[in-house]
Amino acid sequence: FLFEKIKNKPINISVVTLIEIEYGITKSSNPEKRRKEFQAFIDYFSIKIIPIDSKIGIEFIKIKTELEKKKTPLADFDLLIAATAKTNNLMLVTKNQKHFKRVKDLMIFE
Repeated sequence: FLFEKIKNKPINISVVTLIEIEYGITKSSNPEKRRKEFQAFIDYFSIKIIPIDSKIGIEFIKIKTELEKKKTPLADFDLLIAATAKTNNLMLVTKNQKHFKRVKDLMIFE
């Protein structure tokens, strides 16, 4: 279902997402197989991996401060992912929409 909606559209992921996926792969019962499958997925969809830069860092601080003031913090990895999406004007695709809706002006795929 999701792949039909995003077919023929550029796909980007934060390097933080890559780290989280690699962590899961490393913990899996067959990391070599999972890593090959994930690399095939990256290659098939020509996924661009977005590194963290100073603009993302500044947006991270803005979001973190805003959410702390509201007493609705998010984990730093999630904040970095949100900051990456906002800084690059990208829509975030996540299973955890409720979690990320706390971030003001973040575009979330529904």
